[in-house]
Amino acid sequence: MSGSVAADLTEVRAAAELVAFGLQRRSRPVEGSDYRALLDRYRSELRFRDVVDTMAEGLGLEVLGTPRSGIVLAPEPGGAFATRLADLRTMDQAERLVFGLVLLGIAAYAYPQDVDFDDPETKLVDVVKVDEFLRSAIGTLQGQEGGEGTPEERARAAAEVYADMPQLITTQTGRCGRGCTLKAIEDALGWLVDQGAAGEATSLGPDVYHLTDRFRLLVADSAGGAALDALRELRAAGGRAA
Repeated sequence: MSGSVAADLTEVRAAAELVAFGLQRRSRPVEGSDYRALLDRYRSELRFRDVVDTMAEGLGLEVLGTPRSGIVLAPEPGGAFATRLADLRTMDQAERLVFGLVLLGIAAYAYPQDVDFDDPETKLVDVVKVDEFLRSAIGTLQGQEGGEGTPEERARAAAEVYADMPQLITTQTGRCGRGCTLKAIEDALGWLVDQGAAGEATSLGPDVYHLTDRFRLLVADSAGGAALDALRELRAAGGRAA
């Protein structure tokens, strides 16, 4: 009996370690690491997988998948690990609307069709191209139907704010200044990098980023909103992501 309890506790501890690795955005399951060993156990041992899934659920998390980049956890809305815009730098209402719109735009630009969610091939996004895509979508978003307080109404409001913003404001040092759409996209991609959902592809240019499996699985899990669907349809009509 005591041996069985000890084995169970050992399993629980290992499950907790795997969940902890998943919460550390920059951890990677490299060959020979503890993370890799735990990830392999999750993939091959049904009992261990059940323990991990149950522990994650108790913490307000859902295991979305275990791609090469590691275990992907999605927080439940309102849970302890839920990401809130209030956790970011201080933003006014307009900036929050634009931030949300840019995240939708990046998702639609990279994953316009459902088949893209099953494709582990790295998707690249360019700051300028995302801006061009969003500007081409303004009319579509402004046509969203929905009453006050609905996601559609927020999408319309965000599109109007975005349309009124200049594409580029430069600082005295020649960098993008706050208040322009290129800076808003740059900030959103920087936030995704911090979340382990993107990385800088500096070898391809200073404004190019690659999206990780984490971002792909999170978008697949949340797909279905009217604004995102409209953007994906528009992107699909104009061609696949690079």
